[in-house]
Amino acid sequence: MRISSLFTLPGIALALGLSLASSGANAELCRSASPAEAASYASPMQSPGIVSPIDGTCWIPAMTITSFDGTKLAANLFLPKRNGSSDQKFPAIVMIASWAAPGRVEYIGQQQKLAQDGYVVVSYTARGFYLSEGQVDVAAPEDARDVSSVLDWLQANAPIDINNVAASGISYGAGLSLIALGQDPRFKTAVALSGWATLADQLYTSGSPNLTWATVLGLAGSVTGRPAPEVNQNILALLDPNTSAARIAEITAWAKPRSPSTYIAAINKRNAPVFISKNFQDDMFTPNSSLAMFAALTGPKKIVLNAGIHASAELTGALLGAPNYPYDQAHRWFNRWLKGEKNGVDTEPKVSMQIKFSDRRESFATWPAPELTNKTYYLGPRGAIHFDLSCFCGKGDKGLISSSPNKTTDSDLIQNLFDTTASSGLIPILSTLGETINLPVVNSLLTVNLAAGVRYEAPALGATQKIRGIPKLNLRATPSQARAQVVAYLYDVDAIGTGVLITHGATTLHWATPGQTVDFPIEFSATAYDVPTGHHIGVVLDTADSLYASPVNLGERFGVRFEFSPGQQSTLVLPTL
Repeated sequence: MRISSLFTLPGIALALGLSLASSGANAELCRSASPAEAASYASPMQSPGIVSPIDGTCWIPAMTITSFDGTKLAANLFLPKRNGSSDQKFPAIVMIASWAAPGRVEYIGQQQKLAQDGYVVVSYTARGFYLSEGQVDVAAPEDARDVSSVLDWLQANAPIDINNVAASGISYGAGLSLIALGQDPRFKTAVALSGWATLADQLYTSGSPNLTWATVLGLAGSVTGRPAPEVNQNILALLDPNTSAARIAEITAWAKPRSPSTYIAAINKRNAPVFISKNFQDDMFTPNSSLAMFAALTGPKKIVLNAGIHASAELTGALLGAPNYPYDQAHRWFNRWLKGEKNGVDTEPKVSMQIKFSDRRESFATWPAPELTNKTYYLGPRGAIHFDLSCFCGKGDKGLISSSPNKTTDSDLIQNLFDTTASSGLIPILSTLGETINLPVVNSLLTVNLAAGVRYEAPALGATQKIRGIPKLNLRATPSQARAQVVAYLYDVDAIGTGVLITHGATTLHWATPGQTVDFPIEFSATAYDVPTGHHIGVVLDTADSLYASPVNLGERFGVRFEFSPGQQSTLVLPTL
C-alpha cells in the first residue's frame, strides 16, 4: 500500500479547490510526489495535494465542505503519514476559525505540527465569513450544526477514528467548540482558547456595554462577512443608553443558546474533558466568565491563564506552529484524550497562571483554588478637603484602605464632568497589548481629579502581596439619577504615587432610583500579580473609560456618592497566595 493511497478523493481536484462530496473512504485525496517533485520539495505549502517525502504528511488547502443545509464552508485539511495498513485510522481535530478570520489560514502552523504527530486536522471558516456561504449569526444553532457537518464529512471521507475526535478553536472557534462538545457526543473533548462562557456577561458585563470590542467585532464582521441583521441591531441596542430593560432581556435570551455555559450539564453528564486557555488582559472576553464555567465543570479539565490581550498568547502557535505555552499544553491534552498517552496532563494541578510582567507560572489544584485566601481590606472616606491640626497636614485628597474596619461616617461624591487620568489604557487594545512585552499601563494617582474621581490608598506593604484571581469591591453608592457608571482601577503604587495598573472592572446602573443608596459591587478582571515590598495598593473610582459605552446621552450629567459608615463597611477583597 503506497502512502498516496491513504486519503479520499482526487488530490488534484482538492488542490484546485473543487467542491467535495461524500464519496466513500477509498478514493485518493493526495498523490505521491514525482521524482522531480520529491527532489525539490520544501514544504507542504509549496506542494499542496502531494504527500511529503520528508514527513509523509499532506496539505490540501482549498476545500469546500457542504454543511447540513447546503451551505458551503471554506476549509483546508492536513493529513498524517500512514505507518500501517490501508485501514489505519487516526485521531482527528475539527478546528473552527475565529471571528473574521479565514479558516484556511489561521491554524496552518498548528495543523502541520499535529499532522506530524499523527492527527487528521481540518480547519474551516465559520459560516458567513469570507468564502464560507451563509450569514454570520454569532454561534447560532446553525453554526453549531456546521461543526457536526464538518465531522460528518471527515467521517465519510478521511481515515479518522470516530471515537477519538476533538473540537478546537480560538475566540469564536473556542465558543463553538464548547457548544459542539455539549451537543454532539461524537466529540470526545474540546480545546477552547480565548473564548467565552456566558455571552451576555461579555457583551454587557455588570450592565457595562463593551464599546471598544463591540465596535471592533461589528466592523470586522461587516468587512469580512455578512452579518445577520439582528447581529448589528443587538450591538447597537447594547450601546444605546436609551435601550429599554425589555430589549436588554431579549438580547440576553438571544445570547443564552450562544453561550457554552448553557451546555455545562450536557458536558458534565458524559464527563467530557475540557481544556481552556484565557488571557488576563482580554477585555473582549474577560477570564471571569470562563473561570466560573471551569469551576462548574465536573469532568477532566484544565485551564491555563496567560499574559496578553484577546487571542495574543495563542496566535503564534496557531499560525506559525511556534513554541507556545497554550498550544504546547493543548497538544498534551490532545495526546492524552485522543491517543491515550499517560503524560500527566490530567493528573497534575488543573490551573496554571502566568504572573504578570514575568515568565513565571504558578499552579493550583483546581478552581476555586484551595491554596488562596481572601484578604479583606476596609475603605474609609476621603471626606472634604481640610487642614488637620492633629497631624498638621492637609486631608481630603484621598481615602484610606486599611486592614481595620472604617470608623468614620461620611461620603465621597464624584461626577461625570470628564474622564480622569485613570484608564484601562490611553490607546484601547494597544495599551494592554503592551503588557505582553512588559510595558504596563501607568498613571500618577496624584493627578486624579477630585471632582471626577476618587482614590483610596493603603499603607506600604511589609512583604510582597501575591494577588491571584478575581479582586472584588463591595461599595455602597447613591446615584443622582437612574443611570450611572463607575469604573474601578486596582493599582500597584510606589512611594511617589506612580501606579501600575493591575486590573480594572466596571458596574453600570440603568434603572436605579435616584437618591436611593444601594449595594454597589464591582468585580475586577482576574489577574495574577505581585505587589512588591514597600509599594502599596491603590484603588481609583471614576465614571468613564474608553472601553465602555456611557449609560447617559451626550451632555447628560450624573453623580455617584459613595457612602461610608461603621455599620455598613465598604471592602476590597483580594485573593492572595
